[in-house]
Amino acid sequence: MAAGGTNDTSTVCSMLVDLGCWLAVGVTGVVATTQVLGWSGTRLLAAVHALTPYLAIPVVVVVVAAMWRRQLVLATVATAVGVGIAALGTPLAYPDQQPPPIAGSVGLDIVSINLWYQNERVDEIADVLAELDADVIVFSEYTPSHQSVLTSSAVAARYPHRAERNGDRPTGVAVWSRWPLSDNGLLATYHSSYDVTVAGPDGDVRVVAMHMVTPFDDVGGWQRDLAIARTIGGTTDRPTLLIGDLNSSYWHPGFRQVLDAGFVDAHAAAGSGFSTSWPIDRIVPAFVRLDHALTAGGLVSTAVSDLDVPGSDHRGVLVSVAPAR
Repeated sequence: MAAGGTNDTSTVCSMLVDLGCWLAVGVTGVVATTQVLGWSGTRLLAAVHALTPYLAIPVVVVVVAAMWRRQLVLATVATAVGVGIAALGTPLAYPDQQPPPIAGSVGLDIVSINLWYQNERVDEIADVLAELDADVIVFSEYTPSHQSVLTSSAVAARYPHRAERNGDRPTGVAVWSRWPLSDNGLLATYHSSYDVTVAGPDGDVRVVAMHMVTPFDDVGGWQRDLAIARTIGGTTDRPTLLIGDLNSSYWHPGFRQVLDAGFVDAHAAAGSGFSTSWPIDRIVPAFVRLDHALTAGGLVSTAVSDLDVPGSDHRGVLVSVAPAR
């Protein structure tokens, strides 16, 4: 009886392991399929898509376990799913090469910062900006209180040219420039987004400062914001930088469509496409990149890096851009 009971327990455990393995492979396979088909119309899918690269970890475990247990069918299916996810990430590991910048070009250094609307350490951010001394600053979640602190800081005098639209909670946006800028108006995005032209040392550069809504707040609004970005990439005929908290990662099909429309992601071009920018204020480490600098229309990125922003939940982005040869 004891031996029979042990065998029954072992059989049940084996069945549960098989069920768990197939469940892990099945869920990951469904996610990969929605990626290929471009489906991202629900909050749940948007969340799961952001975690796509991490889903490869249990798939690898399943492959190893299936090979050890000599379950050829399970190992084959799991391998196919893992290869599919790897294929999705190939452009991040092997990005297309950008053309070189025009010889002798000066370029522009542009920093993008999500201030976080509840941030009470904005005076420290002003000190960070003074040290960076970038040519252009893009602020998102730019509230009236943030505006008051920043415009009263010593760094404000370096940026006499501004396009600003403060707002409650995450809706405000601002562009500060040491070079003259032309205000092309606000875009029809969920939050305020500015379209400006900066008269830089190498000529005019269009800077689109965008803060997309999160799919958890309004998935339809998020998709419309992505569509606006896609239209800009597909129609711009001049050096253009789209920069800001886009609340989208490479693993969202809609964001890859923005890249396919004509934009190049500066982080991917620099070989750091797998880097992350959010969250930086939680127990869990940052696990997804939501903050981007995208170039199009004959503009190329020559350097890109991330920076810690006091009191924010996002890392900032500092990008150097120049006209392409």
